Amino acid sequence: MEALFGFSLLECGVERLKKGGGLPLGGEDRRRLFPVTREGIFLAHAAVAPISGPAQQAMGEWGAEAALGRQEGDEVWRRVKKTREVAARFLGCEWDEVSLLGPTALGLGLVALGLDWKEGDEVIYDPLDYPANVYPWVDLARCGVRPVPIDRRPGEKIRWETLLPQITNRTKLVTLATAHYLSGLVPDLAVIGPELRARKILLCLDGIQTLGVLPTDWAEADFLAADAHKWMLGPVGAGVFMVRRRVWDRLSPRLLGSWNVVSPDFLAQPQMVMEEGGRRYEPGSLNLPGIDGMRASLELLDRLGRENTSEYVLGLAQRIREGARVGGFSIYGGAEEMRPITSLREPSGGWGDGMKRMEAARIRVSWRREHEGKMLCRVSPHVSNTAEEVDEFLKVLGRAG
Repeated sequence: MEALFGFSLLECGVERLKKGGGLPLGGEDRRRLFPVTREGIFLAHAAVAPISGPAQQAMGEWGAEAALGRQEGDEVWRRVKKTREVAARFLGCEWDEVSLLGPTALGLGLVALGLDWKEGDEVIYDPLDYPANVYPWVDLARCGVRPVPIDRRPGEKIRWETLLPQITNRTKLVTLATAHYLSGLVPDLAVIGPELRARKILLCLDGIQTLGVLPTDWAEADFLAADAHKWMLGPVGAGVFMVRRRVWDRLSPRLLGSWNVVSPDFLAQPQMVMEEGGRRYEPGSLNLPGIDGMRASLELLDRLGRENTSEYVLGLAQRIREGARVGGFSIYGGAEEMRPITSLREPSGGWGDGMKRMEAARIRVSWRREHEGKMLCRVSPHVSNTAEEVDEFLKVLGRAG
C-alpha cells in the first residue's frame, strides 16, 4: 500500500473515501490527518491555517535527513519535481510553468517588476484587495506607469462590467484576487478572462484564497501567486508562482542567482542564459522543508478529490451563512453567492464579549476590520471540519452577538 510520508492511505481513511465513504473523515483518521482537531474547532483557514498531519511528518522527515548532512540530493529534487506536478494539477497548467516561491507578495512583485512597462502603460487593480495585491501596482507610478483603481463598493462582486469603464488602449495588465479576502466573493473570471485575452491584456491573479479549496485553473491567467499557509494547509513561506510559457519572454526574472542562471560548476559565466521551466524565476536555494510540507498537503487534498473538497467546504460555508442569517446576523457580500469564506458584519451593539466566548469554547475564527471601519467575524471551514462543529459555532455565535 502506497504511503503518504508514513501515512498509509488505509490508515488515514483516504482509501475508504475513494470507495465511497465520502467526507468528512471521522475518528482517528481525522485526528491523524488534521492534528488541530484535537485542540478544538478551527474555522480560520482564510487566515493562517494549521498544517496537515502529512505535512508535519514530511517536514520532520526532511529535518531528520538534513541533520545528517542531506539537505539536498536526488531524492529531494525528485520530490521538488513532484511538487511542481501536483501544484500544476490544481492550477490547470504544465508542471514546468510552476515556480516554487512564497510568499504570495514575492510572485506578485516579480510580475510588477519584471514586465516590459512603457511610460503611460496602465495597470488595473482593486484598491479594496489585500495589501499584497495593491502596493506593487501603486508603486509602479514612480516608473511612469498609471495605476488605475477599480471603482466598486466594499462587499461588491467584481464583474466584467466593473472593469470595463477602466479599460483603455493603454491597459497592459489587470490584477485580481481569485476570491476577496473579506467577502470570499469570486470575480467573474469566466467572462473577464476571455474578454481580456481578446484585447491582449495580461491577467495576474492572487490565488491564495482559492488554491486548495476551489478550482483555480483559469486558462486566461498569465500569472498566479499563492502562499501555502491557507487552503493548501501548508507552512508559511512556501508557495507557488505560475508563469505561463506563452509569456516567459515578456516577464524578465528580476532576481538572479546560480539557480536560475545557468552556472556550470557554480562558475559565473560571461553571458547569462536562463534555466528553463519554473527555475527561471527561482534565484537561489529553495525552501525545501516548506516545499515538502506543501506538497504533502496538496497530495492529500488531491487524493481526497478536488471536486469533493470544494463541494463539501462550500456546503459547510452555506450552513454557516444560513444559520447566521436565521440568528439575525448580516453577511458581508450577501448570502446568495457560494464561497468558502463567510464574514459576518458587526451587530449594531458591537460584538460585546464575542471574542472571549469563542476563545472559551475553543473555536478559532478570524476577526478582520473591513474598509468602512466595522469588525467582521470571518469564518472559513475546510475538509477537517464537520457539520456538528459548524452548529457548535452557530450556538456560541448566538450567545456572542
